[in-house]
Amino acid sequence: FILSFLNISFFSNVSAKSVDVSKESLNKVHSYVSEQFETAGIVGGSYAIVLNDQVIDSNGIGFRDLKLEQQATSETIYAVASVTKVLTAAAILQLQEQGKLSIHDPVQKYLPWFTYKDKEKSKEVTIQHLLTHSAGVNRLDADGVIFTDEKKNRNSLEDSIRALNTVEMKYNPGEKGQYCNSCFNTLGLIIEKVSGESYYDYMKTNVFQPIGMGHTAFGLELKTLDSTNTAKEYSWFWGYRNTKLLNYQSFGKSQDPEGGIYTNSTDLARYVSSILGNGSSPILSQDSLIDSFTGIVPTEHQPWKYTIGGFEASKLWGQQVVYKGGDGIGSSAAIMMLPEEKLGVVLIIGESNSEPKQEIAKGMLQILMGEEPIKADYPPPLFKTAGMIMLIVTLISLILFLLVALSVYKRVIRKDLSVKNWLLRMVISFLLLIISVPIGYLLLNVRITQIGFYGYPIDIAIGLISLEFTIIIAFSYHAFLAIFGRIQEKKNNKFIIQSNLKDL
Repeated sequence: FILSFLNISFFSNVSAKSVDVSKESLNKVHSYVSEQFETAGIVGGSYAIVLNDQVIDSNGIGFRDLKLEQQATSETIYAVASVTKVLTAAAILQLQEQGKLSIHDPVQKYLPWFTYKDKEKSKEVTIQHLLTHSAGVNRLDADGVIFTDEKKNRNSLEDSIRALNTVEMKYNPGEKGQYCNSCFNTLGLIIEKVSGESYYDYMKTNVFQPIGMGHTAFGLELKTLDSTNTAKEYSWFWGYRNTKLLNYQSFGKSQDPEGGIYTNSTDLARYVSSILGNGSSPILSQDSLIDSFTGIVPTEHQPWKYTIGGFEASKLWGQQVVYKGGDGIGSSAAIMMLPEEKLGVVLIIGESNSEPKQEIAKGMLQILMGEEPIKADYPPPLFKTAGMIMLIVTLISLILFLLVALSVYKRVIRKDLSVKNWLLRMVISFLLLIISVPIGYLLLNVRITQIGFYGYPIDIAIGLISLEFTIIIAFSYHAFLAIFGRIQEKKNNKFIIQSNLKDL
């Protein structure tokens, strides 16, 4: 709530400023980003600053390989995850300019078989709805369909989109913004159908090459780039840094249009300069650019709105601010621009740490607009914290399981099921059942990511499964004792009474 309040204040209650790109200001940006990385404990990354159609500054911060102590530079290549969406959106707007499609066309005009579970409502879904995350589906439901047949869907763009026919539509198309990864994968397939080329060939020929993004590729083509300058991808496993997961391998080809690009801050800045200035090779007309920056559908986070350019738009110093962030397996990225000032910043964080990127990008703009930057105390990365908690949960689950197993073993040896307080056993059983239900529901029905074990990072999956297994075993044990132990106790008491009567 506090962050939301500050966010609204930051974007609303500031007077107009002018751009300051003096050497002193640029040095201040470098110091600020370095300090914020250190505060957040970020291993490394890079940034770039664009004014008009020029990249006026770019730098690396920290390390691209912590173990080898190799420095990050502005040329270091990272996965930029969902920042890919703005480039996919640009391709769609190009095709509209060429008269090959209209964003107001229904998706079924180009993909006649496209449908969600509600076939009638699905006919109303347009390309604009896909661009503005307003197709009417819930993100977790739509992302999760990959696991209906992971082997088939993970690396097939068409198969993954056909699998959406089981997804419920929560809203009417255009009614509400709900972040939608699958929407942009659908756009990737539309690009193929309309252009007659593969999505990859179209993007390379019509987006990357005209801008001069020579160090940009998708994961399967990563080997064509300079491997000596590709950063390690730092994710988290049980709270510790892990480099074994790669973004493109974890998500697969079917997720490339929404989040598969690898690039560096210099190339990403070239894209920003192409849409802010009047470069020699613009990829979109000025009319399309104006439209692509205009907020249409409210996002889940006010006062932002989704745009047809794949961005989120709001207000800063009384003028438009445009933003796009991305969070991958081992990196995070952000673009933030003031189109009226033709000023933009690019930020890449070289680890899975999504929390700081938007605030740091804002702080960079503040400096360049003559303001004091935001300085925040960032929380630990979400998946680092979750992993540490799951490690503790796993260890506790193991201990509890061993204790239950030992208790069962002793009763088997003694051949004794009797209990002195069967009511307490019933209460414990009831409480364990209540705890197991939501955990079981999560594991069976909720897919929080498109990766890992059925939508859960491996360490979180291990923790939840071990906890659920232990609870079920403990529930079964206590419920069994509450029922059959009570019967055994009555038999024992009856035997004792009979023995006493005989003695008398």
